[in-house]
Amino acid sequence: EPAAQRCKDCQTVYYCSREHQVEDWKRHKKACKAAKADQERADSYSLHKAEFDRIRLKYGFDKKADEISDLLTMQGNDGGVSVNDFAERFGTTPEEAMVFLEWIKVGVKFKEETLDVAKKAGFSGPSVAGKR
Repeated sequence: EPAAQRCKDCQTVYYCSREHQVEDWKRHKKACKAAKADQERADSYSLHKAEFDRIRLKYGFDKKADEISDLLTMQGNDGGVSVNDFAERFGTTPEEAMVFLEWIKVGVKFKEETLDVAKKAGFSGPSVAGKR
């Protein structure tokens, strides 16, 4: 029989019958839960990214990148700015400010992790550090 039925949880493994799926569950269970968790993270990421992009476009933040960067990197700011201060300064709602600032943190963390990996791999120097 062709394998036409998929695992209903992870949607990654095909089975030819319910009987075979039940027989395979003990082996498949761990991978299934991991695949389902990965998909949920990806879905969450996509939703948050879409909301970030909506806010970025709505308020023209691409044209305000230097101003936002300056605010976020001010000395004595400890790398943070309050949600309410950001919302007031840029005319967003506090909820929009929170989404925007959280997504910025995601980007900064990604950059830091990427630089760490590059340094460990021996790719250090001006171009990796972002300086010329």
